Amino acid sequence: MAKQSEGLFEESSQGSVSAVTAIVFILSFVLSMGGIVLASYGFNPAIGASNELFLFIGGLVLTTIGFALPFTVLPALGK
Repeated sequence: MAKQSEGLFEESSQGSVSAVTAIVFILSFVLSMGGIVLASYGFNPAIGASNELFLFIGGLVLTTIGFALPFTVLPALGK
């Protein structure tokens, strides 16, 4: 059974989110979503096979960087 606490919306003991953490997460979200959109443009046969591959790989790289960013940069900064 789950533990019942007195205050449902009690203040966190860790304090608020720092500006660095917020900026990293916003950048991570933009890179991830932008990479997914860019990779989806790689499925357009009208632009040629080499351009399709370039767009898809570029989108895949951006998405990977976007997902890896908060898990690598924030722990290194101690956030």
